[in-house]
Amino acid sequence: MDITPQSPPAMEPRTDGKAIWSLVCGILSIGCFFVTAIPAIILGHMSRSSIRNSNGRLKGRGMALVGLILGYISMALLMVALTIAIPSYRNSQKVANESAAVRNVRTITVAEENFQSSNGRYGDLQALISARLLDASFIEGPKAGYSFTIENSGDDYTARATPISPAAGRYAYFSTADTIIRYSREPALAPSGKAGESVVE
Repeated sequence: MDITPQSPPAMEPRTDGKAIWSLVCGILSIGCFFVTAIPAIILGHMSRSSIRNSNGRLKGRGMALVGLILGYISMALLMVALTIAIPSYRNSQKVANESAAVRNVRTITVAEENFQSSNGRYGDLQALISARLLDASFIEGPKAGYSFTIENSGDDYTARATPISPAAGRYAYFSTADTIIRYSREPALAPSGKAGESVVE
């Protein structure tokens, strides 16, 4: 009878769970679930480190690598999308602020006409607000990215809308007693060749 001790059978390496989840998160991230890209990258690195230090007890290095690659690709795509989207959003915000500025100058113009018909003269911002022809937001701070002022001489006025920064708006506007809203006379604050010209609404 052979009583020679036998060595235990070698254990089959098991697949590291982190490698599996890295691959799953990486696949999901490519399907526009960008939120899973970071977990794919983190789990991929953790899994590759665990497999490397397991002395052959763990496998799944390839899955972890694919998860890593997919996660990094997804992050790169997100960065490209943001690079395109952010300037587009800022430009659309400028256009919205500019449209609001023109409307607000129009509001001031109407308020001045009403004030003049009642008082025989034009008023400054505070006078128009006191007469309840404008609301206080015109003097409380920037309004949709623009500041508003009125230069008044009694029988005439100049209402101005000026962007608080280049990021808030490209153009400045003004109106006078002729009620026409115009671009700023400063070329830098008007479309090319239209400084001082009327705004087409």
